[in-house]
Amino acid sequence: MAKKVALITGGGTGIGAAICKRLASDGFDIAVAYSRSSDGAEQVCNHIRNEHTKAQIFKADIAEESEVRQLFSDALSHFGRIDVVINNAGIGHMKPIAEIDMSEYDFIFNTNTRGTFMMCREAARNIEDNGRIINISTGATISNSANMSLYTASKIAIEGFTKVLARELGARGITANVVSPGMTDTPMLEGGDADTLRKYGASASPMGRCGESEDIADAVAALVSNDCRWITGQVIGVNGGMTIV
Repeated sequence: MAKKVALITGGGTGIGAAICKRLASDGFDIAVAYSRSSDGAEQVCNHIRNEHTKAQIFKADIAEESEVRQLFSDALSHFGRIDVVINNAGIGHMKPIAEIDMSEYDFIFNTNTRGTFMMCREAARNIEDNGRIINISTGATISNSANMSLYTASKIAIEGFTKVLARELGARGITANVVSPGMTDTPMLEGGDADTLRKYGASASPMGRCGESEDIADAVAALVSNDCRWITGQVIGVNGGMTIV
C-alpha cells in the first residue's frame, strides 16, 4: 500500500515542527510547509529523512490563494496523495482593542482565518477518502483573555467552519477536528513577555507546568490515527486543565 502523506503548515518551528516529527515517527511521509522559517523547515525535513520516512519542504504564504493552491499541487505532484492536513500556521497578537489599527486586523485575519479557510477548502478538494483535517486553535477562545481580541476572534471563526466541514465531508470517512492548545512554550510566546507567559501557563494548569510542543503533537497524532475515526467536528482542549468547563 502507498504510504500515507501528511501536509503540515507552519512546519518549521514550534508546534508544527513537533507535529511533523511525531507523524513521521508514526510512519507518515511529511510535506513540511513553511512561510518564513526556511532553516527550521530544512532541519525538520533532514531529521525526518535521517530518522524516519520521506519528507519534502514547500514554501507557501497561506494568506495568498494562489500559493495555497500551488502548495497542494506541488505536494500532490511530489507524493502522489494527501491523507492528512494539519493547519497549524498562524500569527499571535496581543494589544488592547482601543489601540488596534485596521491594518493589524487585516493582517491577523488574512493568515489565521482566511488562510486556514483556503487550506481547508483545498483539503476538501484533494484529500483522500478516510482522511483527517485538523485545525489548530487556542484556549483563548474559551478564556477570552484581555488584549487578545484579534487572535481569539480569528480562531473562533476557524472552530466554526471546522464543524461545518465535518458535516460536509463525513460521508467520505473524513474527520475534521480542532486541537485547542493552552499556553504552550513555543517561539510565539516571544511576541509578548515570554517569561511572564510561561509562569502564567504553569500557574493556570492543575498539572503545574506550561505546555510543550510535543504535548500538542501527541494529541494530533491520536486524532489522525484510526483509533479516533469516530471523532469529528470536535474542539479538543489540550491544555493541562487550564480550561475545565
